[in-house]
Amino acid sequence: MRTEIETMTPEQVAEMLGTSGWWVREQARRGRVPHLRFGHGRIVLLPEHVDALIRLVTVETAPRPAPEVVQAATADLSALGSTPASVRAHRRRAHVPGDPLF
Repeated sequence: MRTEIETMTPEQVAEMLGTSGWWVREQARRGRVPHLRFGHGRIVLLPEHVDALIRLVTVETAPRPAPEVVQAATADLSALGSTPASVRAHRRRAHVPGDPLF
């Protein structure tokens, strides 16, 4: 008969996960993870309880969709029209060969 059981305190689990003992105890108190409770509210966790805690806080990410390919200079912008200020700015900038002046 095996009498030795591996248990961990909330502080040991917190150190392993890089968080605080308070946070681990709070997850147990709120019933978010299984745990053992011995006299006077002493909380103890088994390795499978730690696995459940890790699953609780694991964030699954969805694969990112491929970025949409922007087709440059194919959109018809004539409906936007030009303002007097944009015409003046266009005339002041250095022009690209073949770029029409207004």
